[in-house]
Amino acid sequence: MTLAPTFSAFGEHSVLVSWSPEILPDIHRAVLEFDHFVSEQFSEDILETVYAYQSLAIYLHNTVTTKEFVRKLKSMSKVDAGLRNKKNYLVKIPVCYDPDFAPELNELASFHGLSIKEAISLHTQPEYLVYFLGFLPGFPYLGGLDPQLHMPRKSSPNSYIPMGSVGIGGGQTGIYTLDSPGGWNIIGKTPLDFFSTEKWPPAFLQAGDRVKFVSISKEKYKKLLSAVEKGDFIWEKEVIDG
Repeated sequence: MTLAPTFSAFGEHSVLVSWSPEILPDIHRAVLEFDHFVSEQFSEDILETVYAYQSLAIYLHNTVTTKEFVRKLKSMSKVDAGLRNKKNYLVKIPVCYDPDFAPELNELASFHGLSIKEAISLHTQPEYLVYFLGFLPGFPYLGGLDPQLHMPRKSSPNSYIPMGSVGIGGGQTGIYTLDSPGGWNIIGKTPLDFFSTEKWPPAFLQAGDRVKFVSISKEKYKKLLSAVEKGDFIWEKEVIDG
């Protein structure tokens, strides 16, 4: 594995920066650091950057060509890409795994020969890394799911999955931040709200944050939902070293 990126044309005015094709925290941090670096050093050239697991798309103003920008990047003798001013958080997220909120939990457990209790335990043990947001506004793609819980996406997506649903798709787990169709296996639900256009940033979770799921009862879910709706809920989060 190497953390040295490669550069390729991604259109006449955009560049794709790529790292080793693996989903790993070290590669993810390299992507975020490079994004931070180019956004600071070349702000006048860049319209937008979009990162994924091991790549960064850089969209340029139409006065800057791909060839010209790649030449600038390659001429840099060193990338001072520290994320010194960026705070990341460990966020505790309550999830109710009651059957009313978890239509595919039993199927997931059976698929792996687990009890429901064992499946919930495996899902709540890790600290997940937020790799990036996508699919829906604020939808977090979380890495670190135990292999014993990996499960293919549904061959026929559901037409409706309610906001707050926690699902598993392949080797990832994530949270539906809005009501939406979707093909992930739904195993629980959180009462929290992760996206609001009235806040800044509108997405509560950000790439580089960590997530810890906490199992709660249906009664606790209802109490927390009421607090969220009244604006009385206080998030449990702590600053961590990104």
